[in-house]
Amino acid sequence: MDSVEDGLALADRLVEFLKSKIRDTHHRPEWTERNFDVLREFSDSLGIGAECYPSAKNIAPEQKAKQFLWDFIAYKPQKGILLAVESEHMNDKHSILEDFEKLLYVRSPVKLMMCRVHDPANAERQAIQIKDWAQDFMEQTCTWYSPGEVFILYCVYWSGEDRDNRDFAFRLRIAGEFDYCSITSEKFEAI
Repeated sequence: MDSVEDGLALADRLVEFLKSKIRDTHHRPEWTERNFDVLREFSDSLGIGAECYPSAKNIAPEQKAKQFLWDFIAYKPQKGILLAVESEHMNDKHSILEDFEKLLYVRSPVKLMMCRVHDPANAERQAIQIKDWAQDFMEQTCTWYSPGEVFILYCVYWSGEDRDNRDFAFRLRIAGEFDYCSITSEKFEAI
């Protein structure tokens, strides 16, 4: 990621990919595995050699990478975390905010919060609650966010009789240029 525009482009590409790939899942294990499969597929589609955590479940146990702090991470070796994801099957404010908070502590150009919603109004409420909560949290506890980061709230919505995907996505971008800062003349000092 070289600029804010790249982060926004990646976020938009991710939302379109999710809308084309997410399928109705009713149970928590099925929800988690299916979402992770889709996220691994998205990471592979970027063609940049990103490593995913957790890795695919159909590989040998000795080669399987465990969860890496967050529910899902796409990591580019020698560059950093490209995508951090939290996924919550429960549709309650506390569970979603608890998972969203974890995204505040990762340095990544794109951060995705996936949740299930019961109806379109519920999706809008979730977006407003998360934005309001993040602002309150920032004033009370977390006093900074990295410039240029893009947060995506992806709400999965399936009506009972309708088989069409009607997911809702919301994007929040922190103002400024996203940039990595390299170590130049700094050095470790004995303490």
